[in-house]
Amino acid sequence: MDSPSVLPLPESIQGFPPLPPASLDPFLDATSRCFARYGVRRTSVQDVAQELGVNRTTVYRQVGNIEQQAMLLAARDSHRLLSSLPGRISFPIGPRSVVDLLATLVREARAHPVLAKMLADERDLIGSFVARDVPDLMERATTAFVPLVSLAIGTGNLARRDPVALAQWLVRITASLILIEPPGDLTDFLGELLIPALTPTSPAPPSRRRRLR
Repeated sequence: MDSPSVLPLPESIQGFPPLPPASLDPFLDATSRCFARYGVRRTSVQDVAQELGVNRTTVYRQVGNIEQQAMLLAARDSHRLLSSLPGRISFPIGPRSVVDLLATLVREARAHPVLAKMLADERDLIGSFVARDVPDLMERATTAFVPLVSLAIGTGNLARRDPVALAQWLVRITASLILIEPPGDLTDFLGELLIPALTPTSPAPPSRRRRLR
């Protein structure tokens, strides 16, 4: 049976940008609130300083300018999301648990206050982010998913497929659904094609030869 104790996801997170130290959390929390309130483009370092109750120099010294703050916030929240994956997976891993996991990731990403604000008011910023940063981010996310799908394929709970290619597909499907909400129920939408594609095929029964008398 698959077990969270053998899922090597924490090591794969090392491919992501470094996790900011916890001492920066108050600054990044203030940045997140300002982004969600004003939008990334309209947020200034002064806004973050006022939100936190400190001066601009302190904010610059700790987390830099707005672009640097955005990168630190993205790195922190990516680490938090990936670190939580083992606790979100139903074991043993099978087609349904994969669909449920992807649906959860999509819902939580779309509910993130900063991303929700960008999807509503700053889609052009998302476009530039997709062109500049998403390819590398997706490659790193794929690296994080490969151990998961390899484990499930090896135990016979998922159909036998190239684990790297399968991880690529799952990551790309997830990313596209985060940016563009599907019609109808998300879980049903994912399951319609993923359940058949991920379900292992049963071995054909051995043929019986007629005995000639």
